[in-house]
Amino acid sequence: MAVATMTALEGQLANHSALPLRATLGSTMLYHGISKLNREGLEQTSQFFENLGLEPARPLALATAWTETLAGALALLGIGTRVAALSILVTQAVAIAKVHASKGFDNQKGGYEFNLSLIAAALGLLLSGPGNLSVHHTLRPHLGRRWGLGLLRHKSVSPLGRLALLLG
Repeated sequence: MAVATMTALEGQLANHSALPLRATLGSTMLYHGISKLNREGLEQTSQFFENLGLEPARPLALATAWTETLAGALALLGIGTRVAALSILVTQAVAIAKVHASKGFDNQKGGYEFNLSLIAAALGLLLSGPGNLSVHHTLRPHLGRRWGLGLLRHKSVSPLGRLALLLG
């Protein structure tokens, strides 16, 4: 009896395990993205990109800012989670390659320690999806265990629901 209860509890907790990852990663990326979107932040980021040799600096800075902002919001909400995770993996890989790798691991010395933590969280979400406590799970129609392309054509699934199914 106790073993069955523990197993059931473990299953419920596993279904909610993506929430802390989404909350932490999403809020971090949202913060960094929004800080780049204001005039001063965009100018600083553009100048930084130019100094790194990333051209055209301003469009790349703007693309980075929007990518971080949207990925953060999507991760927080739990819709399009895998797309958000993939975009975070790309931005952090570029950050490591262009800025942090030469400075070693130590974050206090400008290294890639923090970026690796973001990558680990993004990989976790890429592999697991958004979990049950998410907009994705709320929008996903409860049509039994059927899953796949048949659901995308089902009449009761709204366009927003189809998008949620596609993006995880």
